[in-house]
Amino acid sequence: MDNIGSFEVQDFKRIMNVEVVEMSRFRYYIYGVAELDVTEARKILKAYKEKTGETISFSAWITKCVAQAIHDNKIVHSMRKRKKLIIFDEVDIQIPIEKIIDGRTYPSLLVVRKANEQSVLEIHNKIRTIQQGDSNEVSSEVSRKKFKMLYRFPKFMRKMIFWNRLQKDPFMLKKLSGTCQIVSIGMFGPGRKGWGVNVGFLPIHIVLGGISAQPRYEGDKLVKKEILSIMVKLDHVTIDGGPATRFAVQLADYIESAYALDEFK
Repeated sequence: MDNIGSFEVQDFKRIMNVEVVEMSRFRYYIYGVAELDVTEARKILKAYKEKTGETISFSAWITKCVAQAIHDNKIVHSMRKRKKLIIFDEVDIQIPIEKIIDGRTYPSLLVVRKANEQSVLEIHNKIRTIQQGDSNEVSSEVSRKKFKMLYRFPKFMRKMIFWNRLQKDPFMLKKLSGTCQIVSIGMFGPGRKGWGVNVGFLPIHIVLGGISAQPRYEGDKLVKKEILSIMVKLDHVTIDGGPATRFAVQLADYIESAYALDEFK
């Protein structure tokens, strides 16, 4: 024991995270990374803040862009149920949110329902409501109390009554978690270029990396642009490279054109 040194022992409270990672092994994803010009969007949001004093969530705007791109290419958030393919009309997007209550951090999940039908401001307000709430609920769909109740069962029973069903039932999965998850890690390293890859079992996962200043050509002139690093992964079981590429191109067009930000000009 003398060669180990000092250490601390804490209760391990991430059993659910372990089982989410285990569930992710049943998805076979297509991965893609890109650098997208967000200069115009950031300019609009900065000007709005200077005029009103309100900071609009960058993630809320990205959520709107993603939701519209999915709505335009619905096949990308389809899910298999036995020999059938379920293609949803409404786009429900899951956003992990970390909030601080009495000096402690609590992970929470917001599922933005019908995100394609909502404005950026509506999505922004939903995010702020969750962030500023004083509840430590694990999600907007299922309470922490219910999850604790589930984890009183042995693992084989949890797998039988919950995880197996969630894996095989697209309707249950959409009701609980949506069909797309957007994770932002750029806030932890502002000004730095970089991508991230997450785990999960939804049809679509998008990770927003850093925003960095980079040179880009406008005609023959070299100018400084704000460039977002973004990672997209899509379920290869339900879609091929063609639909995946069309979705990615559509998403890039929305982001680089500052889609849906007219209300802030």
